[in-house]
Amino acid sequence: MSFGKARSVNRNLRTLRHWIACGLALSGVGLACAQMPVPLLDTAAAPATVQQLEALLQCKAGTVLTTDEVESKLRAIGLIKGADGFLMPSQKGPLPSLFGDEVVAALVTAADGENRATVYLKRLAGKQLAKRLGVSQIDEQADTNEPSYFKQTSKKTTLLVGAASEVFVGIDGVRYQSAVACQQVR
Repeated sequence: MSFGKARSVNRNLRTLRHWIACGLALSGVGLACAQMPVPLLDTAAAPATVQQLEALLQCKAGTVLTTDEVESKLRAIGLIKGADGFLMPSQKGPLPSLFGDEVVAALVTAADGENRATVYLKRLAGKQLAKRLGVSQIDEQADTNEPSYFKQTSKKTTLLVGAASEVFVGIDGVRYQSAVACQQVR
């Protein structure tokens, strides 16, 4: 192909691309990119909420568990109220995660003189989670196939780490690999 023909072909291709772009812009397809929503101001709050929840669940001395506050934070990371008081991941949106694992369910209770927040995780084994949280004392009273762990963090607070099992939400069973709970005596 001669230089003149190549320049003519390039000019024709540029013209064709220009007309296609104009046609897409007129039909609204090209404008969709320009109209992407501005990131919400709340996006920075999600990592902060995750950190706050993880700190609450680690049940350190001085932790004050209020059921409303914990439920609010769990909803902020993408859990919604389900059957039997459990909070479950929403069918829409990103999957909530804590401690680097997907949350499959959570339960916040206030009964029998104690407040308790429990989160059930999908893949992280109980032994791994216990090690990560610095919990080494085995709970001999736990009725589980694999060891469950606990750590008395203060006179009123206890950190519990459970092994794989299944929790029933309504009539459905939700399988999990580990659970972490903060229990506070009132």
